[in-house]
Amino acid sequence: MSSAPLDPWNDAGPAPSRPRPGSGPAGDGSEALWSTRSDLRADVHRAQDDPSTGFESVAARVQRDYARRPALSLWSRGWRSLGGLWRHDRSADRLAASAKAVQSPVTTGRRIAVVSLRGGAGKTTVTALAAATFAALRPEPVAALDLDPACGSLGLRLGNRAAPGADAFAAGLAALESTTFDAVSSQMAHGDNDLYYTGPRVTGQPLGGAAATTLLSGLSRYFPVTVIDCPTGPAHPDTTAVLTRAHAAVFVVPATAAGVDEASGYLRHWQSDPFLSAIPVVAAVVGIDRDSVLDPLAQAAALTRLGVGAVALRHDRHIGSGVGITVPLIRPENRLAAAELSAQALAAANAAGGHR
Repeated sequence: MSSAPLDPWNDAGPAPSRPRPGSGPAGDGSEALWSTRSDLRADVHRAQDDPSTGFESVAARVQRDYARRPALSLWSRGWRSLGGLWRHDRSADRLAASAKAVQSPVTTGRRIAVVSLRGGAGKTTVTALAAATFAALRPEPVAALDLDPACGSLGLRLGNRAAPGADAFAAGLAALESTTFDAVSSQMAHGDNDLYYTGPRVTGQPLGGAAATTLLSGLSRYFPVTVIDCPTGPAHPDTTAVLTRAHAAVFVVPATAAGVDEASGYLRHWQSDPFLSAIPVVAAVVGIDRDSVLDPLAQAAALTRLGVGAVALRHDRHIGSGVGITVPLIRPENRLAAAELSAQALAAANAAGGHR
């Protein structure tokens, strides 16, 4: 007589009870409950509303995800390196010559104003590129000043470190009994390569001539080069105040039909105006759209026929991310253009230094 096979699960004990759907762990010793999708969604919203839980802003997240992304893909960089084995490229010689010009000694602090006729031209991008180029190539500290009255993004392009705006910075400088480099620089954000910059302004009111003088004279005393992101439009009171005290200007032109047309007319006016003609100007044509019908290089060449030095900045996915700019990660041709723009602006500022 054969016996029935033994059940291997007889000694396993009772089956564990499965938590039932509800609103998360009960926490009172009773039966555990599942977290439903609505519970998870509420937790996410609660974390976003509470900074103490580590909520990350959109700018900080994009900075973390894209600030280290190079302009060219690995395939493009490899293809360019391979092509360089069979062609002679003089970019390295031009870059070395521009770097030498950027490192030219200055007798006193040089102030370079960056201006544009309309918003969205790339003025803040050009300011950040020029400031980062000066800081990378010069051995002394470099300053960048954000004067955009509508919460400018220069600080975001230079590292997104916390710093007071230009208004608070000017008030802090005026309150100092005696200024030192440490006292001035402690009120600014400290970026890479000894680049110091101010944060966004929040008042929206013009600085005024006295505050502009305090700011620019205080910075020029300790920084050989100061790059200033001016408000949009040369007629803005703060732009006028900066141009009065600037040694050179960079005029930013978007590579669009309207932008180039307006810039051509205004640069002719610049050369004939009694006030503006005393300020040397260099143009920067910025490709703001990858699919633009206008080539920034061709438009920059056209502007040079007006007697104005001009460089072209092509569309660049590293620059176009809208966050921190790292010079080695931008396109090689844009790296060269930034160096040439900085060299031309500093040469013009040095030439006009005795007259400002």
